[in-house]
Amino acid sequence: MVKRERRPEIKLESNLCPNVPTVPENRYAEFRAQLQAQRAQLLGEVREIIAASGEGLGLANQSKITDDDGLADAAAEMDIALVRRESQELRDVEAALTRMDAGSYGSCADCGDEIGRARLQAYPAAMRCVSCQEKFEHAQSQIHKTGL
Repeated sequence: MVKRERRPEIKLESNLCPNVPTVPENRYAEFRAQLQAQRAQLLGEVREIIAASGEGLGLANQSKITDDDGLADAAAEMDIALVRRESQELRDVEAALTRMDAGSYGSCADCGDEIGRARLQAYPAAMRCVSCQEKFEHAQSQIHKTGL
């Protein structure tokens, strides 16, 4: 039997990629639960609106409810706007859950900095830090003003 020299034990670094922050798995557990509850609520609301509209959203369906075409048109537009808003919010929630699964939740999509916990508490589906969101909204308002 050959005797080997005993070497000191080698300890592995827990953070193999020093530039990638290590996030405990449950750090965002409360936000995951909120997002999942919000997703269920939004799905229920959209289904309810569509079911309540019978054949579908739109003027033809609302005209059956009232003889006033102007009122029917306004009601139909409100139904459609509500479904669009709820659908966009649902897409935002789904995107946040996808970012959680990918490990990028809590990082700003624009600058890469961490999104503040207070912002995530206010809006768990946030994909930008406050500063980048303000810049984004300003750019969007400029686009709408110029009609581009």
